[in-house]
Amino acid sequence: MQFLAPAAWGFFLIIPVIVLFYLLRQKKTAYEISSTLLWQRVLADTLSQTPWQRLRRNLLMFLQLLLAFLLVMALMRPYLVSIQQSSEELMILLDTSASMAALENGSTRTDLAKEEITALVKSRKPGTRFSLITVGRTPQALVTRTEDPGEVLTALKKVVPGYYESELETTLSLVTALLEKGARTQTVFFSDGGITVPEGIAGIPGFAYRKIGRSEDNLAIGAFSTGEGEKGLLAMTRIDNYGPEEMETAVKLRSENAVLDIKAVKVAPGQAAHVYWDIPQGLPYLEARIDAKDALEADNVSWIIPEKGRQVKTLLVTAGNIFLEQALKLNPGVELHKVAPADYPEIQKDAYALSVFDGFWPEPDPSGYFVVFNPPAGSGPVETGELPAAGELAMEADHPVLRYVSWNDVHIERSKGLKTTGGWNPVLQLGDRALVTVKSSGNSRAAAFGFDLHRSDLPLRPAFPILMQNILDWTVPQGAVREVQVSAETPVQLNIAPRSEEVFLVNPEGTRKTLKSPYMLNSGDTRKPGLYKVEQLAGGEKQVDYMAVSFVSPRESSIAAADTLKLGNLDVKTNEGTRVNLELWPFIIIAVLVFLCLEWWVYLRGH
Repeated sequence: MQFLAPAAWGFFLIIPVIVLFYLLRQKKTAYEISSTLLWQRVLADTLSQTPWQRLRRNLLMFLQLLLAFLLVMALMRPYLVSIQQSSEELMILLDTSASMAALENGSTRTDLAKEEITALVKSRKPGTRFSLITVGRTPQALVTRTEDPGEVLTALKKVVPGYYESELETTLSLVTALLEKGARTQTVFFSDGGITVPEGIAGIPGFAYRKIGRSEDNLAIGAFSTGEGEKGLLAMTRIDNYGPEEMETAVKLRSENAVLDIKAVKVAPGQAAHVYWDIPQGLPYLEARIDAKDALEADNVSWIIPEKGRQVKTLLVTAGNIFLEQALKLNPGVELHKVAPADYPEIQKDAYALSVFDGFWPEPDPSGYFVVFNPPAGSGPVETGELPAAGELAMEADHPVLRYVSWNDVHIERSKGLKTTGGWNPVLQLGDRALVTVKSSGNSRAAAFGFDLHRSDLPLRPAFPILMQNILDWTVPQGAVREVQVSAETPVQLNIAPRSEEVFLVNPEGTRKTLKSPYMLNSGDTRKPGLYKVEQLAGGEKQVDYMAVSFVSPRESSIAAADTLKLGNLDVKTNEGTRVNLELWPFIIIAVLVFLCLEWWVYLRGH
């Protein structure tokens, strides 16, 4: 027998208090006597009034002591640990998705699952081999085939829920790989459900699902976006009600630590409500928050970065290329400046975010962000001379420069062979000749085209404006953060200006982290939802860019625990048999009521 609240043992002090009251109790009986012969009986009664003699044969007192003992035992919440199955191996799968952070009477579902897992591990006989696997975006085997229960419990304490949806199918594949042939294995999955697995659980014997959680009430921000309205920028916030009853909440819109507006909204059960805001220009970010007292806090707030509309200051170095000039000039994201090759040495290069060279290659080699069309023979990116374009076309269609660009109807008369070494990587090849190569290293990005636009029909094709926009999006950092809206634990590649001397990442808690080339944020850097800042310092000036990491997941916000787990064609119902804590206090209370009635009967009979 074990106790969930052993600290309540202090209430056992009531037992000596009851005994003391009986010792101090004085009960005298008056007698009328007609003879002194009865004094012997009075003397005997006096002797019976001594303290310890008074406790003998006092049924009422013993009943009260028994009642006090049972009540204190009920307060200590005793429970029995039953061994459910005699298996050689026990595989424990613990869901770490966002919904496992939902509160249940002050404790998270993860905490409740940990309590049950702890009791389950302690109930196993010596020699059982344990494995502990967390079920998150990717499975993690924290412990595999250990006979030490302490190792499992130590690893279990470190498990925390994340801000993502769980992927069970890959976990089941891992479990299948860990299964040992011939061993009696039980696999118990602790989760609140809401997970579907197309392939089912074929080949996993002894699989059991243990439902965690009973809460259902939850409001969530299901969408937060901006667009053009009649009066300018308009923001929309959608509030979803996943609970069984209508809920009312206040929605706050904030920016730069100031409240812009507050609106009240009522949301019917299973429905959504929309709130619209007129947004002033120039705000670096927006935060929407609902003041909902619900079970899951992670989906009560969301952030968004309005489009800045910043123009890229671009330098075009050309002796004359109307196609290239018009394509750049008509792009609303470009502030174009054109110079002849002879005037390039006098230009302040650092003043431009992007340089475009047409038939020209500067000395020394350029750095930072640049694009070169038809580089001269013998220049940096050229490997071989100009030859007629022939051969089979091969392209890296997923590369950002060539995305959505069709080359099927593009004809190129002649092209130079571009380098594919020294950091240059081909993304478009004709036979063994590289037509387009790209280079990315640290805070430098470049693209080279081996042909003259005038000796191709590319500028006459719909692919050309798409190509120019792709080049602009890939090469030039319109701020350090290109993806301003990302999900939690998503790796992010930053685009840092060439002149930046120091770069810092400031997380939602205000902690600053120094970033180095290649300026890649890993999943640990964006683990928690919130507003992140990227600071670039150059020449005494600081540029700040924001990135919003929000948690939006209808599946996780719908926190009602599922009674059935859908695995392929199988419906695995929750296995209550895995609950090994059999609490005894309800039975103790019943016994207390029975003995209380008995004590009352004894008391009445004594009178």
